[in-house]
Amino acid sequence: MDEITMDKKIEPSPLVADSTSSVEEGTSKNVLSKDEYQLAQLGYKQEFFRSLGLFENWAATFTSMNFASGIPVLFGWVMYTGGPTAAFANWTMVGGLSFIVSLSMAEIAAALPTAGGIYYWAYKLGGSQWGPFLAWMTGWWNWAGWVTVVPGVQQGSTNFLISALEIQYPDAEVLSKGWFAWLLTSIGMFFAVVPNVINQKVLQWYFRFAIVIFHVLVVLYWIWFPIKASQTGGFQSGAGVFKHFYNGINSGDSTEGSDPYCWIISILFGAWVFYGYDASVHLAEETQEASEVVAKGMWMSTLSAWVMSVLTLIIILFCMQDFDGIISGTYANNWAEYLVQLVGPTGATAILALLWVDSTCATASCFMSAQRVTYAISRDGILPGSKYFRKLSKQNHMPINAAILVLAMSIIITTAVIGSTVAFSAITATATIATNVSYLFPIIARQTVGRHTFEPAKWNLGRWTVPCALVSSLYISFLVVVLLLPQVFPVTGKTLNYAPIMIGGISLVSLLGWVLPFGFGGRSWFKGPQRTISEEEVMGARVEGEEEVVAESVGIEK
Repeated sequence: MDEITMDKKIEPSPLVADSTSSVEEGTSKNVLSKDEYQLAQLGYKQEFFRSLGLFENWAATFTSMNFASGIPVLFGWVMYTGGPTAAFANWTMVGGLSFIVSLSMAEIAAALPTAGGIYYWAYKLGGSQWGPFLAWMTGWWNWAGWVTVVPGVQQGSTNFLISALEIQYPDAEVLSKGWFAWLLTSIGMFFAVVPNVINQKVLQWYFRFAIVIFHVLVVLYWIWFPIKASQTGGFQSGAGVFKHFYNGINSGDSTEGSDPYCWIISILFGAWVFYGYDASVHLAEETQEASEVVAKGMWMSTLSAWVMSVLTLIIILFCMQDFDGIISGTYANNWAEYLVQLVGPTGATAILALLWVDSTCATASCFMSAQRVTYAISRDGILPGSKYFRKLSKQNHMPINAAILVLAMSIIITTAVIGSTVAFSAITATATIATNVSYLFPIIARQTVGRHTFEPAKWNLGRWTVPCALVSSLYISFLVVVLLLPQVFPVTGKTLNYAPIMIGGISLVSLLGWVLPFGFGGRSWFKGPQRTISEEEVMGARVEGEEEVVAESVGIEK
């Protein structure tokens, strides 16, 4: 069979009068749902079970962001990199800009709903000239980002649990050991694997459980915190929240990091939470009515998370008791100090335990995305060992081999960075940068090389497409630069921001993998997504609910 490109449609064979019986025979053997047919047009055969709906798709992104544990995970950090004022301002700004990014991505997702869709979008939008290179780079950056997110989120979860143990057992030396934190993080990641390898029913119940735990925490923040604040030291004044800036990034005698610089650095507080919009996309091949549902899942989850989180953060900041005590705390996560001041040791321990559960649920959602991206790019041969990692389990059609790779990579990364506060902030910055850079490729391609070939779906941004893409591109570019900057001064081996080194590694692997000589580089053999459904299977198929036989198919490179 000759190679064909996505830019060309296969011309249907003419149907003559005496071919009716053969068409009917083919039709009876090949009936596709609308979702299956749309996926076939993109070149892929339906392999996952497709039983998820809007709730699961919304929950995928919403629980990946998960501000209920996302605010606490870097709360102690942001208090000394800007204080309450910078925390509120940057969180609100980043959330709003992220919503615009989610709109830009949702428009593309509506037209191209595939698992691991980010790199597929880049190929489709790049065309035959730029498509393979853009897909290659996007695939590697998106995969590296999600694989880094998993250990980052779970290490934050481990810090909650260790902080709870520190409250109850302040003299236990084992709590300060790196191997103990590594062990807890690894165990947590095994828990995160479970809903992603059994079956879709378990995944559905997981999403429901995660949303319940999330809302339990939010109710505690909104109701219990104000009650306890009124019973203890009272509330912060308006000036104590909106006019309280603190620069604590200078640990030496001289001031190397100015106040404006410190303010900018604290952007990581919100940026660590507001990304992962593509979590909804990675469930596209498992979602019914994917074209509309995936797009809605992306922007609705981002908008709801933004609005709810701003109100939650305001409540948290007004209920804060002793700011100086928080920034001088010695817990694994100084959110524990905030809680001890407000609700006492017992209440703090209970909330930290809930946060460990909630944050581990967030890890499971992030793991789901990393796993689906691994499967998707392996399906198209990008990763070494792709033939193995693209396999689904026979009974439940779950990408178990991909899960094994993600788990192994996560444990390796955890081994390298565990026990270091600087390393933890570096991994959060790296994950944020890598995923956002992968979003930048298709967003820019949509407005440049793919501007005239992209066919919007029923749901699209219309005249707001270009403004949203411009804002998204500028925001992501700015974010990348900020997160590569030093976060503590003076810069030493212990305070160095290792994110530039990690990002340099991702850049090196992706670029060298493309240009390697002697036919080893991707430029020599990677031509884009590979067809997994033949022309013959699509030709003459009948779409459920439609009487006419399909007489065309859209192909991509073999």
